[in-house]
Amino acid sequence: MMVSEIFTALVGVLAVIYAGIAKFVQNKLVDRSKVEAIQAESKRLNEEFKKAKERGNQKEIDKIMKKQMEFLPQMNTVMMAQFKPMIYIIAIFFVFTWVVGHVDPTVQDDITIQLLDDGKGCDAAADDGTYSACIDPDNPGKWVATVKSYRNGAEAGKNSTYFMYSKIVDDTYTENGHGEMLLVSTDKKTYDEGETVKLFAEATEVSNVEAVLDNGTSFRVDLPITIPLLNVQRIYQPYWWFILISLVSNLSLSLIISKMRKKKEKGK
Repeated sequence: MMVSEIFTALVGVLAVIYAGIAKFVQNKLVDRSKVEAIQAESKRLNEEFKKAKERGNQKEIDKIMKKQMEFLPQMNTVMMAQFKPMIYIIAIFFVFTWVVGHVDPTVQDDITIQLLDDGKGCDAAADDGTYSACIDPDNPGKWVATVKSYRNGAEAGKNSTYFMYSKIVDDTYTENGHGEMLLVSTDKKTYDEGETVKLFAEATEVSNVEAVLDNGTSFRVDLPITIPLLNVQRIYQPYWWFILISLVSNLSLSLIISKMRKKKEKGK
């Protein structure tokens, strides 16, 4: 548990650092004075156009529209320049998320097994499209089996299921499946200590089926409040935790920088 808490804190720290770097890159590569000047000029022209339209002065309307058309390329150039920092920010984001995934202690003890359709062991009949495997868990609690089917070396489908071993918890979350239909199940949902788990996956025309078991350890963060609109109070993946903290940090930094700028302008 201590390792998981340290990792959760580490992801949060990395997210704050990322947000700071992203904000620094954005401020360095974007000429804020030009952006503000363009915005002010665009607003002025829009207000003049609105007033001319209210007066019904077609000559003035045509004149302002001409100015707007002449101003448009300049505005597009400055606005497009704001997207350049995103290339660097996205690249840095992928580096950080790779680090997070690489050091995640909850996946380092994962168990990879092959599901077979050979009519042996847990598999009832050969070549019937139902791939099977026997599992003898050791850690109590919720286990998640993430199953992938492959065809010619490429992933064809992915799906997950869970089971409780020796201990029942209220968490039944699994990741949504994708790709081709892959039905994943166990012979039951709860097992007593010492029982063998039978895992099944129904797939057609695949070369092999593989399952990754989380060994009863998985990333989870319970938030103090429910996120509005998303209706989320529990984060299950470290990258979502990283994204959440980086967004909050970015917003906080933006507010702090904005207040500092206003304070500096008032002091002039």
